[in-house]
Amino acid sequence: MNIPLHKWLQANGRRQAVPGDKWYLDFAANLLPAVRRCPLFKNSGNEAQEQATLALTLYFQDAISQNGGWNTFVRLYRERYGNLLPFYHTGENYTEDEINLEDVALVLWTQLARPALRHPGDYTLCNPEDEQLAALCGVAYDLMDVAFEEAPVSETPSAPWMKGTKELHTLPTPPPDILPTPGMNENARRCLEHSGGHPLIYFADYDELTHFFAQTLGWEGRNILPDLAKEREFVLFANTKGILLAHNVAACFRDSHNPMFDEERATTEGYRLFCQPGLCPFDLLRFGMQAGFLADARFPFHHGKTILQDNWDFVARYYLGEYYEGD
Repeated sequence: MNIPLHKWLQANGRRQAVPGDKWYLDFAANLLPAVRRCPLFKNSGNEAQEQATLALTLYFQDAISQNGGWNTFVRLYRERYGNLLPFYHTGENYTEDEINLEDVALVLWTQLARPALRHPGDYTLCNPEDEQLAALCGVAYDLMDVAFEEAPVSETPSAPWMKGTKELHTLPTPPPDILPTPGMNENARRCLEHSGGHPLIYFADYDELTHFFAQTLGWEGRNILPDLAKEREFVLFANTKGILLAHNVAACFRDSHNPMFDEERATTEGYRLFCQPGLCPFDLLRFGMQAGFLADARFPFHHGKTILQDNWDFVARYYLGEYYEGD
């Protein structure tokens, strides 16, 4: 079954067909069987297979035409990070105005790495170096290479279709100051005074946390943050914005002030802070990375530490969505 025209038009972000559409739909029809055979997509359903095929075909169209959603993504990524792509090294064989294996691999990665939709923990990871991904990448690239000279140029640019593009529009903000300043939030000032200037304070359980709030911060009443009564392993971050609080993450922070640091859990669970919306406030995540407290975090696959540590900000953008840089 071929992909219908209306889905191609929708993927391009337009309503009217243009002369090259039939050619690219024929190309997609040749590519779709390879996507369906790939073990990574075999059981994902017809819709996901078609979406992956459309994304690869859109990339090919944009690479030929030197416009559209792919070029928007690359431009924004370079503005944010100073290089061309996440995860993949663009060496001397990489040519910006042609098709590239690294580009094809990244497009496929975005079709397999899925941010959470309904629940914070229902995100899907994908190894950008996966062998099956690389195999499908090779097949798709070869089909593009054979057809490169005859592929039509589209004068009408595709809309931003590449997953992750919207998140790249978010401008980075300066990290909050962690030094006491005049007019600083009173809760944050007291926390820094209590800790001797260290911005992170750790609590094993709710009782420790509420005791600190009552005795050190002067909070009154028995019902302090009742929604957190069953949570554990708190990290409090004091800064000029105020205080941020995260729970069930303290084991991941390799900080000499942290009695709950657990190297094994930091290694196996740390990546969740970058992928699960709402688990760790972004300012705390960023401070943890800048201070070296999250150096053990890695994805659960080969080269997972290098992949996460070298691309952590993009990973956080991609997976956390509105929680990235969120107040």
